[in-house]
Amino acid sequence: MKDSVRGALWSAFLYPGSGQMVLNHFKRGMVFAVVSASGVLAMLLVVIYGTWTGLEHLACKGEEITVPIMFSVAVSSLVEVKLYLLPPLLLCWLVSIVDAWRLGKNIANGQKSILGAMKHM
Repeated sequence: MKDSVRGALWSAFLYPGSGQMVLNHFKRGMVFAVVSASGVLAMLLVVIYGTWTGLEHLACKGEEITVPIMFSVAVSSLVEVKLYLLPPLLLCWLVSIVDAWRLGKNIANGQKSILGAMKHM
């Protein structure tokens, strides 16, 4: 399999940055991985906070809190998150795929990275 395809597939299907790491660009891969992990963590925290405050609001009103109500409050928090956190995460994922593909193309054209060149000595 070509390096460009292998790197792009790793970044597309495993995790952003993994394609760069497979192609021996660890620092570059870690940047994508850390940005993606930070975004996922931020999404999780916003959903938890939104669900918590929504349930507190219902409890203050004296309403009974059941599992379906908890689920609907969590889903409404998730919808709120999609509006402002999901697009940057998708952009990071797409840039990671394209970057891994370009790195693989550069390797195929003889522009080996320092780590890749050292590996073959």
